[in-house]
Amino acid sequence: MRTVISLRPGGLGVFTFLIAFALAGCSEARTAGQPPAPLSGPNAYLSARALDNIVFQPGTVADIRPTGKVVEVRLEAATSRWELAPGKVTEAVTYNGTVPGPTIRATEGDTLRVTLTNKLRQDTSIHWHGLHIKNDMDGVPPYTQAPIRPGATFVYEFTVSHAGTFMYHPHVNAVAQIDNGLYGVLIVDPQQPDAPKPAKEFTMMLGAWNLPSSGGMAQQAPGETRGSGMPDMGGMMPGMGAMPGMGGGSGSGMMMNYNWFTINGKAFPATGEWVVSENDIVRVRLINVSNLAHPMHLHGQDFKVIAKDGEPLAAGLQTVMNTLALNSGETYDILLLANNPGVWVFHCHELHHTENDGVEPGGLMQVIRYQNAKTAPAAQPAATPRPQQPGMPGMSH
Repeated sequence: MRTVISLRPGGLGVFTFLIAFALAGCSEARTAGQPPAPLSGPNAYLSARALDNIVFQPGTVADIRPTGKVVEVRLEAATSRWELAPGKVTEAVTYNGTVPGPTIRATEGDTLRVTLTNKLRQDTSIHWHGLHIKNDMDGVPPYTQAPIRPGATFVYEFTVSHAGTFMYHPHVNAVAQIDNGLYGVLIVDPQQPDAPKPAKEFTMMLGAWNLPSSGGMAQQAPGETRGSGMPDMGGMMPGMGAMPGMGGGSGSGMMMNYNWFTINGKAFPATGEWVVSENDIVRVRLINVSNLAHPMHLHGQDFKVIAKDGEPLAAGLQTVMNTLALNSGETYDILLLANNPGVWVFHCHELHHTENDGVEPGGLMQVIRYQNAKTAPAAQPAATPRPQQPGMPGMSH
């Protein structure tokens, strides 16, 4: 509330004060009441006001009780050939042969039973990132379980906690395995429906890779070992060789030399397009499993943040923005109102992450196309590698 006091002599100062106070009170009353009606017509996209009328109301229940339903999933951790982008094939570490692994979806209160068979030549496990579960199911050797040895099988079983967006990934040999694709999405639905119900829902799981620039595969397949039972680490420890995702050589330490970046295991242009209709409410689940931060920026309109790390945000904390920074291990849920027809991009604004091994465009770029949107202009000349100057800040990934 802004108060204006006139210093001129006489009664005018008191009058000015009263008028300013009344106007401020009116403004405050409008803010505290119902949000203004959304704009309509051809200029509606010029304002973010329409998002004020979209207040996310989670359907998660306060007292979660077991439902009696069992959701069974079988996973196999193994190396598999995986194409990140046209012509770029690598030997990945996968669940069931895909990156990410299968999306696991259950309702809060369900029993989730996941049987993991380890077909790798090194130990592994599964950590249920963000879930509230019993300690012995957390997947963190040597504290909550023994590592799952090559050829062995382990069964995870627990009651699924509150609704939200989560992930699963190994918690042993984690850098070598996660950086090469061993992770997946876990979505917990509420027992009562969320409101509003989105017309479309998309998931973006952000990953980072360190791959040979020649287009070939690493000399040693990810997930393999050389006698010690531990992954190679590029000479950083006695008797250990190169680990994918880590810089080798003297003094490099744990520097991450990532040069490929993926959305759901694919780098642009292999990321495909999201197709929406005008006035759709669209829910996007953002998951950062990589070891880097990604400021994700939406062109042409704003979105509203409705949940963080699987926890719904209260109405007063649901923030409108167009750039959201995801730190490593974070998840966010956002809603956008499709009211600006066209073909837009949603991309990481750490622009090195929108390249494929130094070639732009690539990496973390998602196209959003409205139905019946005009076709794109004629294709531009083929992209060429961007010169990389030695010693530039931030160029190590």
